[in-house]
Amino acid sequence: MATGESEFDVPFELKERAMDEAPVGITISDPDRPDNPLIYINDAFERVTGYPREEVLGNNCRMLQGDDSDPEAITAMREAIDAAEPVKVELINYRRDGTAFWNEVTIAPLRDENGDVTHFVGFQSDVTARKEAELAVERERSNLEHLVDRINGLLNDVTETLMQAVARKETEQAICDRIVESDPYLFAWFAEPDLAHDVLIPSTWSGDAESFDEVEIPFDGEDPTARAYRNRSIQTIDNLSGTGLEGHIQGARSIAAVPLTYGETTYGVLTVYAVEEGTFDENEIVVIEALGRAIATAINAAESRRILVADNFIELEFSVSDRDLFVVDLSAELDCRLEFQGSISNNGDLSMFFITDAEPAAVLNYLDGIADVDGATHISGEGDASLIEVRMASGSIIGVLAERGVKTRSITVEDGEARLELELPPETDSRAIVQRLRDRYPDSELVAYRERERPPTTKQEFIANLEDRLTDRQLTALRTAFVSGYYDSNRRTSGDDLAESMGISRATFHQHLRAAERKLMAEFFGR
Repeated sequence: MATGESEFDVPFELKERAMDEAPVGITISDPDRPDNPLIYINDAFERVTGYPREEVLGNNCRMLQGDDSDPEAITAMREAIDAAEPVKVELINYRRDGTAFWNEVTIAPLRDENGDVTHFVGFQSDVTARKEAELAVERERSNLEHLVDRINGLLNDVTETLMQAVARKETEQAICDRIVESDPYLFAWFAEPDLAHDVLIPSTWSGDAESFDEVEIPFDGEDPTARAYRNRSIQTIDNLSGTGLEGHIQGARSIAAVPLTYGETTYGVLTVYAVEEGTFDENEIVVIEALGRAIATAINAAESRRILVADNFIELEFSVSDRDLFVVDLSAELDCRLEFQGSISNNGDLSMFFITDAEPAAVLNYLDGIADVDGATHISGEGDASLIEVRMASGSIIGVLAERGVKTRSITVEDGEARLELELPPETDSRAIVQRLRDRYPDSELVAYRERERPPTTKQEFIANLEDRLTDRQLTALRTAFVSGYYDSNRRTSGDDLAESMGISRATFHQHLRAAERKLMAEFFGR
């Protein structure tokens, strides 16, 4: 072994072969020649760039640059070479055939034994796949940030509109206008159901459309608005081409229809058109569904408020022979009559009371296992006047109607047919109520629609009406019991004392008192 040599010294031929066969592009340039030309490239450089050696050697490596090459990266490489310093950049370069790729370029100076720079070595790696993945993540992050900003702005504005709402139509119009102001939306409209003709019709809209007030969409149609109403779920079309809807709204390329659903009630459909294909992706649907939920909640709250202050009301009378309604089937099975006496709602639990001429045991046995019924109890009576309490299950039709503020006034069932009388405030969508019953019980028919007026009653009028219903003895018994402390928790007097003060027997006193109490409660709970 010669002096100065090591057993680990690598022969020059091996070094040269390693450079030639390295998996990354390697170049060597000579800064002592004009324009710092390349004097060496390896096989990987030819594969990455598509340039053969004869076209590269003697030329500067800037031949790989083009229109989209980053000027800052180019400047960084030039300044590093001028300063004889290493540098690493990523930029778009171009192959011999003109196709672009992301190139990770590392340049380092080579020095002689005196420290003077003699050459520059460059390493070039095609990092297109990694770079495109990074850019895709960045674009997604940017899109999400833009989406969040748009969601916040749109939802805040719509929520403010809903909070200030007075009339439903004006509120819907303001929402449509606000939606169309927001990119990428082009047109928006609210559809409401026309139960008389089984179609959806526009109530309000915003955007450019010709004769949109003449639009009618059948409930059973394949239009996304109809499907959204029918299926109670959002419906989208990413590309309107070839669907027959492309000319519906000029310039529209995609569409989303979201049902305005609260509980089991669908108030209508909000349909939105966008100018670009594929607008309604998973993220965009979040925006539309949030709008739909907010609008439906506000509509429900507004209808509930109207119910509390309504002086006028609507009466709907139905005939139902569908045996899916448990009282109809009960009447048919036991050949009995049922008459609704009233209901009690406690923390969402609904109990209904019926008088029936059927045997109580047979009624309880029948009701055991009925889907709409959680349980039943025989309260009192026998023969033709048995009082049965029926505890309704969640989702029963009476409970669903009650959630919308609909009051069940009467139910009379005989010979397998039920007559239902419902009371609802004037602003409630009676068509939706009719449709709800039809959906649940197809063999139901609306036999009467009446608009009633309920004049406001003052406190004095209420008392006067009640006193008119009481006999002198009943009123005296009630007033005497009250002023004598009979109803106090530490009762100061007994029924015997009060009966004696009125000059009647104890049994007669309690008979008058119970009659008065019943009339008082009937007047209070029957309002």
